[in-house]
Amino acid sequence: MQIFRTATCVDSNHPEFTLVFKDEPSTPNTVGWILDHFQNAVAEGTRFVPGQTVGIGWRALRIIERDDRTLGLEERVAEGIWEEHVDQALSDVWLQVEAAAKLGLPEEPDSVAEDDIAAAQVCAFEASTLSLNRLGPDSPQHGVWAISCGDEHDHSEWSAMELFQLSASLPFVTQFLALPPETGLVIDRRWVRSTGGVVAGVAYQGTMLTPDDGIHFGPEPASIGPLPTAHFAILQFGEGLYRTTIGDQHGHPDIVARVTEPAVPGTQESLVQWILDDLQDSLAAGTRFAPGQTIRVGGRTLRVVERSDGMLGLLERVDTDSWEEHVEQTLRDLWYQKEVAASLGLAQQLDFPADDQYAAVAECVNETIPALLLNRGDTSDPDSSGWMVCCLRNHDHGEWSMRTIWDLSDSMPFTTQFLALPVNTSVAIEAPHTTPTGRIGVRALLNGWHLIPAPGSYLSALNASH
Repeated sequence: MQIFRTATCVDSNHPEFTLVFKDEPSTPNTVGWILDHFQNAVAEGTRFVPGQTVGIGWRALRIIERDDRTLGLEERVAEGIWEEHVDQALSDVWLQVEAAAKLGLPEEPDSVAEDDIAAAQVCAFEASTLSLNRLGPDSPQHGVWAISCGDEHDHSEWSAMELFQLSASLPFVTQFLALPPETGLVIDRRWVRSTGGVVAGVAYQGTMLTPDDGIHFGPEPASIGPLPTAHFAILQFGEGLYRTTIGDQHGHPDIVARVTEPAVPGTQESLVQWILDDLQDSLAAGTRFAPGQTIRVGGRTLRVVERSDGMLGLLERVDTDSWEEHVEQTLRDLWYQKEVAASLGLAQQLDFPADDQYAAVAECVNETIPALLLNRGDTSDPDSSGWMVCCLRNHDHGEWSMRTIWDLSDSMPFTTQFLALPVNTSVAIEAPHTTPTGRIGVRALLNGWHLIPAPGSYLSALNASH
């Protein structure tokens, strides 16, 4: 889940909008487009109230009042059933614009509406071949679209239905509903994919726009990736000691992960698996590890060492040039970085910087400033993490210096949990010494838009403590 919020409606004495995405948005542009739509409308004097419906493309969304006193949007997911999110409306707009652009036709997703009427042959819904025609102004037939059966048989009578019902019955046709009048399509149902992708032949005003065998529209078929790895068992063989179990099979010493204190209470064994599962998979694939070798785990570096029991151990850095045999600090960082990303709907976009990469830190940043701004930009420099750190005051931040991620985390440990967020993320942090609870306060943005932590998430609980 991702939750975004407008930021300027309050300037017009109007509640902000909070928009919920169940899944990751089609593109960052769709987020900016809908947030801009409401911010600009409010700035121009439009007032929105709960219960009002607003059009987004061809869909009607309903405004609701949220518990946080902002306004939300819900969309119809079935007849009489509404849910708070905007996924379907934004996905439809995106796909309809893409379909029109691919054909070189006008991009007008608001040229139809959910309650517009389509004329349909009942047998078309089970047909192997469908014909769709956007009716022109001179058509004798009622409605904006006609859907007919392309199979050879005695066809059923025509009936009228709303486009919303048509879309629910044949979801793959939704992407074509905003094509202009006098557009005709032929769809072979054998080429409809579960993703919503489809192959169609398209004509406009009597001229074919596609080859005879049609072209692909909509999401591409999902590529078949490697099957999930069946992880091997790990063994606890002493207090805080865990090891791999397949070394003998592969002529390799087993590898030990030592935990001297809980990384996160109640999760120790499952967290250790994050390291040892990957190492066992590597051993099974033929990888060899040797004392002195380093291994990246998240943003941290572990060093392989030979143990007195003949197995290999893992050291983690505890100071600039000091290493000890345990892994709890690595696991703690990894857990918090994953929780922060999951709170913001960014779990699939984690981007761990290496601890020896650099961040640009402004001269005004020190341990006593009340608030920090972390901003991650794109960079082609392999030595740079892309992170820039300055204070939140509007002033000349002074000279900028390059500091390693390790140094940044060491001097301001509360920043570490945010450092695996992706490019184009910004995080404003109230430092612990400025808050009444001694815990940090957080505001996050993605591509310039406010991200609201999901209810019940780690960041939501952190912010609620203020």
